[in-house]
Amino acid sequence: MRLFLIDNKVFKSSKTKINKVGNPILLQACLRLDKQEIPKELTLGKEEKFFKEGHRLYQLDVPMDLRDSQWNFYGRIIIREYTIGKDRTEGTYVLVKQFSEEEKKTITKAYVSDEEVKEVL
Repeated sequence: MRLFLIDNKVFKSSKTKINKVGNPILLQACLRLDKQEIPKELTLGKEEKFFKEGHRLYQLDVPMDLRDSQWNFYGRIIIREYTIGKDRTEGTYVLVKQFSEEEKKTITKAYVSDEEVKEVL
């Protein structure tokens, strides 16, 4: 979902462009990176850097999923800090919970896509 801030009002959009001047901001519930951007060896408590295109909002110090671009689950992280600007978001995250390979597969299978939600609603 995209949030647009225009004249101090927030507008929601799911891939629909708003024809007014505004700053598109994506509200993120997880950190999704390309597989090659995720360290091969994730270490509990180790700070890692991330970079994303676009302006994105993340909750700080709140556990969320770390997933790759195919929605595969890697673990639970917290975002420690991030900076938004020049159509880019960059920051740091820390792995706070590791799971077994079996648990990762189960959590990956439990993912509910936007399309599945639309079918129900």
